[in-house]
Amino acid sequence: MHHTRFRRLRSLIGWLGLTGGVLVCLLGLAAFAAPGSWAADNMSFFLRQFLAAGLAGLLGGLLGLTVPHRRPVLYKSFLRLYALLFAVLAGATVWRTVEHTRPVAAARPGETSLRIVATNLESLFLETRTLTDFLTKSEADVMVFEETSWWLQKRHWKNLGRPIGAVGEPPFPEHLFVGPLGDISVYSRFPILESKSIIVEEKPGQPRQDIREILVLKLDVEGRPVNLVAVHPSSPRSEVQWIRRQTYLERLEAVLKDLQSQSDTETIVIGDWNLSPWSAYFSNLFGGLNLHTAFSGGYPQTTRFFFDYRLHWVLGAVVDHVAVTPGLRFAQVRLGPDIGSDHLPLMADIVLPGGRKDKPAN
Repeated sequence: MHHTRFRRLRSLIGWLGLTGGVLVCLLGLAAFAAPGSWAADNMSFFLRQFLAAGLAGLLGGLLGLTVPHRRPVLYKSFLRLYALLFAVLAGATVWRTVEHTRPVAAARPGETSLRIVATNLESLFLETRTLTDFLTKSEADVMVFEETSWWLQKRHWKNLGRPIGAVGEPPFPEHLFVGPLGDISVYSRFPILESKSIIVEEKPGQPRQDIREILVLKLDVEGRPVNLVAVHPSSPRSEVQWIRRQTYLERLEAVLKDLQSQSDTETIVIGDWNLSPWSAYFSNLFGGLNLHTAFSGGYPQTTRFFFDYRLHWVLGAVVDHVAVTPGLRFAQVRLGPDIGSDHLPLMADIVLPGGRKDKPAN
């Protein structure tokens, strides 16, 4: 009796694994098959979770092979179909991961490198101890913050009797540029030669509710100009916000093309893109502009987590990215610790060939 129940349980696990696995594979494949759909494109944020669930379902399906079934041919055919779907999903995900990724390589003698840190503060005060401790340890040359809420930052500094911006006071470098919307701010150890903010509004006919900015700076890095573009489009939580993000990305593409047409100055693009590395829009944007990226540990890891940092591997998405033009390369890319925001800091050491100093890795 006990043996019969155990066999039925394994059969049930097998069928549930196959059914659930096929479902998650189809959800994941929707991101590749129908990227023009808001719902399908948003599935690209969760491909890691779908693959993990799909693998669990595949193991359950294989477990089901250890017991006889009333319709063994149907079961095995279903399992083969599932294995094919899983293989296609895994292959497509891997391809998108490596498509625009460059390997990291340490700076060689005679090359300049700069260290840049970017994170979404979620309105966290810039002089919060956990944040300043991290920034001090990071020894960053350039710091980019999104969701700065500059008006709120100024209120904190005034209440504390502190100078606005704490510019030049460790760990903050001596040069600062804040966008007029107060959403994005940039500190730099290197002089800022040029700076401007590009306001991205909705297209005609769209509700004017979520205006965003793109910051474009030119830095003097050891006597060499480098463009820095800081980004933070809308989060595509609804179809309207997804359309707003698309409008922002279209404007970003135009800005970067304009920079490329004006001069051969290399460009770094960094921030909270609210865009999955497996999205077709990520692939098209990077491919069209010949941008490259790299990931901490060599593969995409959670940069934005939900509810609790301890669950970031399960309940999280990869939305913060750094990209460079072909003349630059990555010496190191890594993620920082939990600083009290719902994002993890993104850190990158970027090499400019033919410079004068090397940045030692921490």
